[in-house]
Amino acid sequence: MSAKRIVGLIFAAILIAIPLTVPGYLTFQLSGVMAYAVAAIGLNLITGYAGQISLGHNAFFALGAYSAALSMTYFNVHYMTSILIAAVVSFVVGYLSGFPAQRLRGLYLALITLVLAVSVSPVIKHFKSVTGGMSGLSIERPSPPEWLNLTRDAWIYYTVLSVTVLCFYLARNFVAGSTGRALTAVRSAPLAASAMGVNVNGYKVLIFGLGSMLGGIGGALFNFSIGFIAPDSFNLLLSVSFLAAIVVGGLGTIWGAVVAGLFLQFVPSYASDLSEALSGAVYGGILIICMFFMPKGIVGTLIEWKQSRAERKGSVQ
Repeated sequence: MSAKRIVGLIFAAILIAIPLTVPGYLTFQLSGVMAYAVAAIGLNLITGYAGQISLGHNAFFALGAYSAALSMTYFNVHYMTSILIAAVVSFVVGYLSGFPAQRLRGLYLALITLVLAVSVSPVIKHFKSVTGGMSGLSIERPSPPEWLNLTRDAWIYYTVLSVTVLCFYLARNFVAGSTGRALTAVRSAPLAASAMGVNVNGYKVLIFGLGSMLGGIGGALFNFSIGFIAPDSFNLLLSVSFLAAIVVGGLGTIWGAVVAGLFLQFVPSYASDLSEALSGAVYGGILIICMFFMPKGIVGTLIEWKQSRAERKGSVQ
């Protein structure tokens, strides 16, 4: 058995054992990490792979969260079915939103998606008879089967983990091979890619839809870990935080989304613990330090270091 497979099995065993060995509150936090990580994969597809700067990812995170919550509240669907509903709704809206985005780049696209970011909370509040408005919605958190001796937090952790692993697997396969090379060409040299026969606009619309879908799935998983949603949870700051987190994790890397999830879950709370009044300054300082020492993000820097080490080793041989 190869060393890579052994490391993978050890990592899988650790993930499975976590809810059985750590306090319940940490299990609850790690469920949130995975929900954020799934959404971060989506934004990394849009920004890191396709080169489209989106400031409206909070809108799709909210869309998935409310689609799942409303389907469970008003139609009494199973919580796993609500994830599928959130995925379909987010993909359709994201795909349609991708058509205007296909002809825009850089700041122009950022400004258009900024409209989504700032409008999501007012829209939710406007339809308060359905969404609960400022009061928000309480959601029944999934319960484990009676024959399993698990806490609710542990069961939610395993549920979120299974969906997260599936999303990571599908995203990794999607960007591998010819699709990944086509996305790199779309990001780096769209005119040259078009000349080589790559459907640039088609890829941009598709990747916007898929990225939005993952954002929606992340929002649905967020419901399970929190059990309550309100419009103020999906403000512009969340969208900016998503963008900052994938930069810290590493643009154009699937595993950078894990770092992004950890960043989104723990850094803001730790910054507030250090200084409630200066939490924004602490948060910004952490970002500046990460960007100064690791301009390609944590995972991107590790990949670059590994490649340079392999090249040095090859040249010595």
